[in-house]
Amino acid sequence: MSSRTPLFVAVTGLICAAVAFAPAAVSAQTQAQMPTSLTPAEALELAVESNPELRGARVETQRADLLVEREENVRTPLFSADAGFRYGQSPRLSAAGTRLIDSSSLTFGTRLSHTLPMGTQVALSAAMGRASRDSVELGELGVAYDSRLGVEATHPLLRGFGVDIVESSLRTARLSRESVDAQQMATTSALVQDVLATYWDLWLAQQTLEIQEAALELAHQNLANAEIRRDAGALANAELITLRMEVSSVEERLVSARNLVRQRSTELARVLGQSPESQFVAVVDEPPSAELPVRQEAMELQQSQSYDLFRQQTNIDSAKIQAQLADNDALPRLDAVGSFFIDGLDRGPGGALAQMGRFEGFVAFAGLRLELPINNRARQADAQRAHLAVRSAEIEYERLQGLLDARMISLLNDVEAARERMEFARETAEYARQNVDAQTARFEVGRGTTFEVVDALQRFQEAELRVVETEVSIVQQLLAIDDLTGELLGKWDVIP
Repeated sequence: MSSRTPLFVAVTGLICAAVAFAPAAVSAQTQAQMPTSLTPAEALELAVESNPELRGARVETQRADLLVEREENVRTPLFSADAGFRYGQSPRLSAAGTRLIDSSSLTFGTRLSHTLPMGTQVALSAAMGRASRDSVELGELGVAYDSRLGVEATHPLLRGFGVDIVESSLRTARLSRESVDAQQMATTSALVQDVLATYWDLWLAQQTLEIQEAALELAHQNLANAEIRRDAGALANAELITLRMEVSSVEERLVSARNLVRQRSTELARVLGQSPESQFVAVVDEPPSAELPVRQEAMELQQSQSYDLFRQQTNIDSAKIQAQLADNDALPRLDAVGSFFIDGLDRGPGGALAQMGRFEGFVAFAGLRLELPINNRARQADAQRAHLAVRSAEIEYERLQGLLDARMISLLNDVEAARERMEFARETAEYARQNVDAQTARFEVGRGTTFEVVDALQRFQEAELRVVETEVSIVQQLLAIDDLTGELLGKWDVIP
């Protein structure tokens, strides 16, 4: 890192060396396994391919697509056909007493029905029959053919009227599809944030290890120089105790630092959907620098692009549809009905069809049909509950918006404060480095003590750790901001 001191130069090269020094508790397989180097983009690509939550989200998207397809095709014309033969004998009274009248018929019929967007139900029907009948008065009538062609229509005037009512299920399915899309985007964005945050946690652990190893190297160097001065008689042996304590303390911290690298690597493997025994190394030099978003622009982006707010808005819209349906169900049913039938009858099928074509026999009907419950309180209560559900969804939207706004403001404040701390942390690290050089020089000429050298080393180490910790804190807070504003997937070019 260009802004770092020589304390970071030529420390260990690769973190795989640190993994090779793992304690005996680590299995032989893990010790022998070489870690995989990853950039942030490579980590995201691996996570998107392997994450089970994303696979589940894709399945839900397919189910939502099929629901929309079903609702788009559920209101389709329905064709039906029937055919049958009937034979029987019926007793009839005549002047001569009871007679058995034979009858037989063969019928064919078809019907085509459909519901129009406004709720009107129309049906076309056609029928053809061949019947043999006897009559008490007329005797045997022989075979006759009859035909019928008709149209029927039922148009709702109150309950069931309107495009919004007829297509309510389709509108709900489309809202559900949009909500599932938003959920998939939110799941992917959360995964991207989790992967990158874990990646930078691993990078921070690696940097901490480098700082500890560099501190150990410098402590060994100072101890070696002190031993030379002791051998030359310029320093008492007791003066070396403090330096030896510092070397031992740094080595102890190194054990913890190496273990932290392994833990962060295991956590990254989990987030990537890989085996817990997999080992990874973050290979970037430093976190990317990014401009802090303008506060007002960030708030507006969150309002317009937040996945959570969008999903809650779809919940409000779905609740409004249900309230509209409940209001409709509470209305009386009043339908306008009408029908027109043309009939034909003759000894032959051609004559029956010809008579029907001349419109000689027809029946027309027009009227109203009313359905009115004696007590409509149940449906009215359902309507009231549906409207309260809308209000509840709107209140939840307001609550969620307040939480997100507070979260956004908190993140923006944290980033601004972290950037200010970063400037001071870098200055402190530079002064601490100069202090190490000064105390080392004073010690070498006999004007300083080993305690002052050790204290300077510790302060320098702490200052360098604060720098890298602040860098990672800033990048993780910016990731959270991008997630809230819906910008994260676009910035990292991730497609759900």
